Amino acid sequence: MAEIRQIDRRWIFLCVAVALVVAMLLPFSQPISPSPSVRAVYDFVEELPAGSCVLIATDYDPQARAEVVPITDAILTHLFRRDLRVVGMTFWPEGASLGNRLFEQAGQGLGKERGADFVYLGYKPGPISQIITNMGEDIRSAFPRDANNQPTAGMPICRNVSSLRDVRYIIDIAAGSTVDPWIVYGGDKYRIPMAAGCTAVVGPELYVYTNTGQLTGIVAGLRGAADYEVLLGSPGSGVQGMPAQSVVHAIIVLFVLAGNVAYFVRRRRTADG
Repeated sequence: MAEIRQIDRRWIFLCVAVALVVAMLLPFSQPISPSPSVRAVYDFVEELPAGSCVLIATDYDPQARAEVVPITDAILTHLFRRDLRVVGMTFWPEGASLGNRLFEQAGQGLGKERGADFVYLGYKPGPISQIITNMGEDIRSAFPRDANNQPTAGMPICRNVSSLRDVRYIIDIAAGSTVDPWIVYGGDKYRIPMAAGCTAVVGPELYVYTNTGQLTGIVAGLRGAADYEVLLGSPGSGVQGMPAQSVVHAIIVLFVLAGNVAYFVRRRRTADG
């Protein structure tokens, strides 16, 4: 047991790395049962009338892409399949180009037209509360040009969706703390239903909002993306990543259990000695 307590942490890292590589080279399938929180987001989108506008905020940077990109891809695919109009933007300057690319790929893949079916407005500096309030009055005033430097005033989607009051659903996909101001200054102020996508570590902080009804649901982490893909019937990177994630989690749990066993054995021997 002394050897377990004194093991070099680099061996743990090596075990995790080996387990990850093996899981990727020898993938296996595992049953995935979508959580009620993810299903609630999916069901809400299903109930929106065709042509409704959904706003997606891609509030993350490339460092979080392993978790949030599969979430974004799955939700965008669902929205475009349902013939919903989508407006995108971000409060993270590092993620503007990534968000713009994801919108382009999803839209083009499903035959949607930029400026008519979707627009990605990009990043705008300034206080979040002020920008959301400005969007609540006039989106074209808040974002005179989109992420491709095209004027928004002449876009069909911006003529039909002039402010947040015309938005039927807000989804903030976040790697940080932007969900809270979106709820306060967007969802609550303009009475717009909201949902959140987020990294796994952010998720626990947000579930309280599902209890209050301020969020209809949460799509958290790679598991949340996998759940959404299962509901769509289109397995993607979320489902593909679950075996590797499950194996790594199992390795970590085994090391935690071994460490605890070693601790209690040592304490008992000390008490007996």
